[in-house]
Amino acid sequence: MRNTIAVVAAGLMLLPAALFGQQNIVDFYRYADSVSQTPPMVNELRILGQKKVMNRYVTFVGYKEDKSILFAAVTLAPIKNLNTDISLSVDFHEMIPDMGKTSTWGYVFDRNHDGKIDYMTLVGGAAPYKDSEFPADFPYRGQPLLSAQLNYYISHCRLVFNHWADDNYDGMLDAVIHIDMDPERDFVDHQIVIRSTAFNGAFDDVWAFRGSEGAIPDSVPHTLTSVQYHPINKPPDAITQPILDDKSQIMKLLNTALKELKFGAKNLARFSTPQ
Repeated sequence: MRNTIAVVAAGLMLLPAALFGQQNIVDFYRYADSVSQTPPMVNELRILGQKKVMNRYVTFVGYKEDKSILFAAVTLAPIKNLNTDISLSVDFHEMIPDMGKTSTWGYVFDRNHDGKIDYMTLVGGAAPYKDSEFPADFPYRGQPLLSAQLNYYISHCRLVFNHWADDNYDGMLDAVIHIDMDPERDFVDHQIVIRSTAFNGAFDDVWAFRGSEGAIPDSVPHTLTSVQYHPINKPPDAITQPILDDKSQIMKLLNTALKELKFGAKNLARFSTPQ
């Protein structure tokens, strides 16, 4: 299926809430992205629960009044201070965008309302995003920037979130929407949609979209088992099934901690259905 993100977004609010559990990663992406990119003030949030699972601390963060979970983190040491341990927006170190102290955290969703996380937007770094006004003559990596170019770069930086989904709700991830960097400039160029629609590990639906509207799907060179991409500040790499399996283990840790802390569907409901 190659529905554009724009068409999906236009019809999203017209669907009854009961149907949101049937949404695949493409259908749900726009809403999940909006939640991830519009964080509240950290002083509005509380640590709702923390559990050690398999030598990792799983921390759930959300709103105290209704114990609704917004995001979760998996760390080697317990999180004690949200203000210092997790950055909800991009930070800078000498003009270089930074994702903060904790690198394994993300917003979590329960699309079918069974009390288990089946969709995660995990932080993948920090970088500027191209938009429709991206200058064609923007300097290549390593070249000096003029003042206006530096301002453009800084103003377009944000946290990068990659989207991971279990679209058949079997506890294993089978779809991802992942950023791909411009190979010559340090900007996010587009997002790649990677799905195994038969849920057999074969990537049979792979395409890309650019910009906030994702108007026109682009083709992406790939095989049934590997999709090439350019990560942030690293050499070219590939998304393969072992990558999805690795992120599935994070989801399993989260769901194990949810159960042990006695959190359920009501704790995940607030952000799992578009308002």
